[in-house]
Amino acid sequence: MSHEPPERLSFPCDYPIKVMVRAGDGVRSQVDAIVERHAAPLDRSTVVERPSAQKNFIGITYVIRAGSPEQIAQLFAALKLCPHVLLVL
Repeated sequence: MSHEPPERLSFPCDYPIKVMVRAGDGVRSQVDAIVERHAAPLDRSTVVERPSAQKNFIGITYVIRAGSPEQIAQLFAALKLCPHVLLVL
């Protein structure tokens, strides 16, 4: 077993964020707007969306260019305030 400390991020870096939301009209655009507010510009071609088996939920993966740990924390906090967001990883 290794006793080395975990590798720390070096900023700026590409940082993946996964968001689980309830499916519904306009939800994706609301979440996109939150991500863009904290990590603009958003390259929508890199965003991956996966619906659940029964189409009740959507998993959305973004890869942002993070400039600092504070930026990531602020984005997570803003996403958690959205009533459609169930989980942010």
